[in-house]
Amino acid sequence: MSAERHNVVHKQCGAVLVLVMIFLVVFSALAVSLAASSGANIQIASNQHRANGALHAAQSGLECAKYIVRTVALGQTATNTVSDAEANTTWTTMCTYLQSKALDGKTVSAASRFTDTRGAGDQIVTQQIDYGSPQLCFTIRLYRYDGDPRTIKAEVWGMDGPASRKISMDMAVVKDNEVLNYAVASRARTWLAGDVTIHGNLYSAWKYQNISPFHTTSDSTVDGTIGTILDKVGPDLYAGKTKMPYDLETLDADGNPVYDASGNKVISPTDEIQGQYRSIKYSVNYGDKAVNMPGMKASDYDTSQYKAQTTAIPTSYYDAATVTEYAPHAAGDYGKPGPSGGLKLTRYVVQNKTLTNVTVPSNKNVLFQNTTFNGVLYVDGGASGNSNNIRFDNCTFNGPIITKPSTDTSSGWWQRNQLYFTGAATFQNQTDIPSTILAPNFSVDIGNTNPTRSDNNVLTGAVVGGIVDVRGHAQVYGTIISMFDTSPYPSGYVSNIGATLGDGGSETTDPGDVGVITITPDPRNLLPSGIMSPIVIKPDPQTYSEGV
Repeated sequence: MSAERHNVVHKQCGAVLVLVMIFLVVFSALAVSLAASSGANIQIASNQHRANGALHAAQSGLECAKYIVRTVALGQTATNTVSDAEANTTWTTMCTYLQSKALDGKTVSAASRFTDTRGAGDQIVTQQIDYGSPQLCFTIRLYRYDGDPRTIKAEVWGMDGPASRKISMDMAVVKDNEVLNYAVASRARTWLAGDVTIHGNLYSAWKYQNISPFHTTSDSTVDGTIGTILDKVGPDLYAGKTKMPYDLETLDADGNPVYDASGNKVISPTDEIQGQYRSIKYSVNYGDKAVNMPGMKASDYDTSQYKAQTTAIPTSYYDAATVTEYAPHAAGDYGKPGPSGGLKLTRYVVQNKTLTNVTVPSNKNVLFQNTTFNGVLYVDGGASGNSNNIRFDNCTFNGPIITKPSTDTSSGWWQRNQLYFTGAATFQNQTDIPSTILAPNFSVDIGNTNPTRSDNNVLTGAVVGGIVDVRGHAQVYGTIISMFDTSPYPSGYVSNIGATLGDGGSETTDPGDVGVITITPDPRNLLPSGIMSPIVIKPDPQTYSEGV
């Protein structure tokens, strides 16, 4: 081999060695970088895992706080808002209850005072409570400010080793208003007939399984659920049957609703519920709770505070002559009894007057015509031999109508104690009382309310009666509570919402009874004062927040 060729080969070997060394350096650097990156990713993943663990622990702690406020036994109130004194008692009771629970077997120190940038207040704080392991735990702090005793704030810290997360939520100390979650809540059967739209849920505590608790016509709409205490199949409380002798809805062999190929609910001609609705809930609040929702029984009510604001109608306001009417009456003629007879009434008459904060004494059975009522109208009566059947014809109500709670449960109670609205009834409550009609165990018959559809026939707040019928044109922004226990009368006493000439429920119908009715409940409303109801601590999901 020549010297020249030997030098070329030697140079090529040296170049390859240099390239190998360069590649070794590069790949070594990459390996170190990948190792470092993997370590960082592992650390990030670990940190994220701990952060998630801390958040889950905090969420568990919040559920624990909700459990405490949901299960603590608090007092009751008859006013529609909780007073400062009642809020203070609620706070003390809750703190004592939290201490007695000894969560995770750990003691809780007594409530203490604190001051921060928002002001001074009271607080109670738990020890660290294990959530699966000692390093996974949460701490609950419940506190309130002196300036807002009806808001209890929950602050929960979740921890997973060095990671921590905070969850906060406000809880309001309020009067229980569970019944206001419904558009119509009734202890009787409920019928929807005609152009009726319910923007909410229906509920019936009717207990006889052999007679349907609901009946609706095809033009009715329930934008919500229909709830019954009855089961689809079960022991009949009335006749020993094992299945309802009717169908609320069309069900398959497994008891599930039937839908067609387009996903629409199948409604058979024999179904009791013919109109549109979301779903039917069976066994809702089964048992005592069905009739123990505040506002569903007469013993919940004490309306004497309203009567104290009024004075009796002056004798000089009554016409010289009385009139004779019947309840129920013949179609189109109040002076003749209905087809099955009627209670004969001697009515005092008040016409073309403006009355402010007045009481109608018992046994007057007044006929009010073209009368305007300001403030509170209180109707006395409510007992056998001491009753009142009032007819309002073309009247305007600028305040609520409130009655003495009726204790009359004997046959014909609904004839003796009744509020009957005919003609154009204009409701425009201008008071701060969250009720249009508060008539415990009186029959409330809002007959052909405004023959002409308008914005005047608006009922705001609770509409409470023994049996409540609403016909004609009406808009209800609140809850209808039909709270008379109809169990002694298993075949009748239907709460009618709407009417058609061919389907009026338990009543005959006139052309003026047919109209358009809408009911829109608002669970944010207050129950009126005069209804005894438990105080509750209600979490507000809209105030939920997360932090670190």
